[in-house]
Amino acid sequence: MSKKRILYVTTSLGFGGAEKLILNYLKELDKSKYEFFVCCLREKPEDLLKDYSNYSEVINLKIRNKFNPSTIFKLLKVFKKLKPDIIHTHLFQPRVYTSIVRLFYNHSVFITHKHNNVNLRKHHIFILMEMFANLSYKKIIAISKSVKDSLKRFEFIPDEKIYVLPNCINFNDFRKNVDYKENTDKKQLVIGVVGRLERQKGIKYLLMAMKYILSKFPNARLEIIGDGSLYSELKEISVKLGISNSVIFFGKFANVIPFYNKMDVFVLPSIYEGFGIVLLEAMASGVPVVATNVEGIKEVVVDSKCGLLVLPENPESIAKAVLTIIENQNLRKSLISEGVKRAQLFDVQEHVMKLDKLYTNLLGTES
Repeated sequence: MSKKRILYVTTSLGFGGAEKLILNYLKELDKSKYEFFVCCLREKPEDLLKDYSNYSEVINLKIRNKFNPSTIFKLLKVFKKLKPDIIHTHLFQPRVYTSIVRLFYNHSVFITHKHNNVNLRKHHIFILMEMFANLSYKKIIAISKSVKDSLKRFEFIPDEKIYVLPNCINFNDFRKNVDYKENTDKKQLVIGVVGRLERQKGIKYLLMAMKYILSKFPNARLEIIGDGSLYSELKEISVKLGISNSVIFFGKFANVIPFYNKMDVFVLPSIYEGFGIVLLEAMASGVPVVATNVEGIKEVVVDSKCGLLVLPENPESIAKAVLTIIENQNLRKSLISEGVKRAQLFDVQEHVMKLDKLYTNLLGTES
């Protein structure tokens, strides 16, 4: 039997969750069964280009503007050349552009991945564009039940068209060099967050929480790993709060595991979240987590068992939870133990098995 061709279409090759997920697919799916191709719209960033190239041919369309009609014709040319059995898109622009191309090319199975809840703050035209795009896809993968509910409610996607496939991590990658800190040195308290520096992630509320934390532990520091449009604004906020000497902005890194291994507490202060994959990474690394009690995150963190959930946009609530973990060693050890068990449930192997089964069903072939 000839290999089935899978084409992933994404925005760029940066360090985002969608891009890392595709890389996991390239690594873990059966290479005797599938042949992979990746098409990205933008030239930059291309942080994962080398990793992708180890497993797949990469086609970069090098589109400079977000909305460029030539993208449609470039994608059509790629589809006609590769003749993929499945075209699997990720993120807004690839999803919309590909849905338009499908009007002229209908020789593949089209599926798309939804990585977040519907953002009602978006202009209504973007939501309408999403709704139009959804019509072109045979299956829509939601990364959590929360995302599925959001899609049904606000984009009117029928239940049977949505397939819930929770996000995943390569559990073993995060367990290799775990250095447990049984007795935390409170003088060297490290609080960390990994993520895009965008409004959704609520980093400014974590900065405000640091004011409370530093009043009790003056030598504590906050390590922020990630980049985004709010980078300069968040640095300015730390200066205005008078805590800039206790906050380090590291920017983005390919390998975040060394950062997790230094943390005493991981915090994800998102205002809304489709899932929260960094929570799994932190828990697998043996770090107790604090996160906001919002849809998506609640499917990852069981409150008071494998982490503490707090009110969104509430610095005092964040600070209180962090201090509770630091001051209660028995709770800390319990959260670490249960967090590791929880993270293991979302290992990439289970995820890939389910995706392979979905591909098989869509293609009407036997595995």
